Amino acid sequence: MENSISATGGDALDALKVTLGLRVQNDKISMIGKSGMSVMVDDKVIQLSGDDLINYLKTISSDNIKSVEVITTPPAKYDAEGNSGIVNIKLKKAKLNQWSASFKSSYIQSTYPKGSVGGQFNYQKNKFSLYSNLSYINGSNAPVEINNVYYDTGLWNEESKRRDFQKSLAGRIGINYKVTDNWNIGIQYLGNTNKPSINEDILTTIYNPDNTTVNSFIKTISDSKNKNNNHSLNFNSDIELDSLGRKMSVNFDYFGYKNNKNRNFNSIDLLSANNTSEQNIKNYSAKIDFEHPFSWIELSYGAKFSFIKTVSNTNYFDTTTGTPNFDATQSNAFQYKENTQSFYASGTKKISDKWETQLGLRLENTQTQGLSLTLNQKNKNKHTKIFPTFYITYTPNEKNSISLSYNKRINRPSYNRLNPFRWYSNPYSYVEGNPFLQPSFSNNLELNYTFDDNWTNSVYFSHTKNGFEQLTIVDNSTNIQRTIAENFFNTSVIGISESYTFKKFKWLSSTLSFDWSYNWAKSLIPITNQNLKGVNAYFSVSNDFVLNKNKTLLFNISYWYNFKGVSDLDKSSAYSQLDTSFKYLALYKKLQISLNVNDILKTNKPIYTSYSNNTQIDYKNYYDLRMFRITISYAFGNKNIRVENKELGNEEEKERIN
Repeated sequence: MENSISATGGDALDALKVTLGLRVQNDKISMIGKSGMSVMVDDKVIQLSGDDLINYLKTISSDNIKSVEVITTPPAKYDAEGNSGIVNIKLKKAKLNQWSASFKSSYIQSTYPKGSVGGQFNYQKNKFSLYSNLSYINGSNAPVEINNVYYDTGLWNEESKRRDFQKSLAGRIGINYKVTDNWNIGIQYLGNTNKPSINEDILTTIYNPDNTTVNSFIKTISDSKNKNNNHSLNFNSDIELDSLGRKMSVNFDYFGYKNNKNRNFNSIDLLSANNTSEQNIKNYSAKIDFEHPFSWIELSYGAKFSFIKTVSNTNYFDTTTGTPNFDATQSNAFQYKENTQSFYASGTKKISDKWETQLGLRLENTQTQGLSLTLNQKNKNKHTKIFPTFYITYTPNEKNSISLSYNKRINRPSYNRLNPFRWYSNPYSYVEGNPFLQPSFSNNLELNYTFDDNWTNSVYFSHTKNGFEQLTIVDNSTNIQRTIAENFFNTSVIGISESYTFKKFKWLSSTLSFDWSYNWAKSLIPITNQNLKGVNAYFSVSNDFVLNKNKTLLFNISYWYNFKGVSDLDKSSAYSQLDTSFKYLALYKKLQISLNVNDILKTNKPIYTSYSNNTQIDYKNYYDLRMFRITISYAFGNKNIRVENKELGNEEEKERIN
């Protein structure tokens, strides 16, 4: 990721978009051909999802990312969260006995401008190391969302034109100290504050039964002023217990998140109202891991205890008369608690020089409680589940490798989706949470073949039970559109995935990817399509060019295409994207100037079609993806620090610091 041309000057979301094997579409992160995954930063799971997760990732500069790990079969030591695996974002740290600093500034132009500035400073000497960064973003973009609902009485066309503002400040600081040759301790803080706001102009055009002549209009104007911040604190300790390779790692983590929303909306001549929402999330966790090698097996085991509490208060005021009138029926105070105790053990066995296998078991015992103080409604759930993981690898020689893996995963609903609160977009359309929402479970099987680290082939199968998503329920008699998260489908996917990296010339590196899958979904409720089967296909190509001998002029052009297919119980149209980027290096490669242009042809505009109560609904959204970005960055330092103590430890410890 450090050498990526396309991600330069962007954020963590831009870095994930150019990571092989990942898809970022409509602000949803997934593996190609699969759905649902968890996100970690420096091996710590981010306890956010949906828009909250996306907004958090947008505050992390891509220039501070060292690498992105895609873990398709996470070992038992990792949380079982995420249907298809884990993406782990590794941030940069100080290099051994050096100091370095950098500064960067970016200008982004889509429909509206956006700018960012940031810098980082890293220092390491002897037993002490420090790493830090700070970034600021200010600007806006202009998403457009169009929904067509084909009622029996005629088409309702809802077009929402938004201007989304972002003003965020994010930072990170970490300190590591080597107490002894065998003991390292560290502390890390990550935090950001963001003031996103949304101005929205919604026009609903109501047609007569012929769907061509207009009957009436509903115009809704809204503005939303939001403020959120999160703070993450980690303390870690790594100890080598003996010379035989036994190790112990201890982590204590705190994560706090606050989100305040204030939304005014006015449907002319129909309704004027104000929505407010306050959400406070706190998470405490403690984890201990052991590595215990024996002569016949490498054993690892450990435990984790996690405590989560979220408090949400939402209020609704009718302002039609000009005076705010509190509506208790549309307001709610909601509390949610989730406690999880996890225990795991796994063993890795090298059967021979060519065969290696690993088997792991993770037990997670979870208790949840949702309490609506307004509705006097309490929902308690508890479950104990075992999540097995298994892989076996055959490596006949240095160029060939074959592996078979299996894992079981869980996907828990976000906190927002559990809050029984209604959020209106107009008098006929609202979104609400579901306190009865349950987690989904998936079983994943994958066969991989890798040749010469350039060509990767995968055959995979995945089955998800009790899947949940947002579901729009339409009422033909009242024209009410109610959107709520429900457990309403089971899905199965079988597919093949291919990727090949071409590096035959010094001036060209190309990566080609292709994925084909057959998907079938079965509904658990009567109002949707009962069954939907179909083929999905996707291909991408990315080309990096070196334009001069000094390797200071770099160029990238990338293109991907998603064929017409299915998504759970929805049908999707074809869509694609063409991107290009250019990077210039000067002053001994300390100065970088990069230019990125994304979605040049403005073709990343998928259309999704679903059915509710025999009523067709089309979703046509475009998230203002066509843009150009120019970034200037300058790095200085990288100077060796004079070391008084030459006893720096063994090479393995050096690698861990790096």
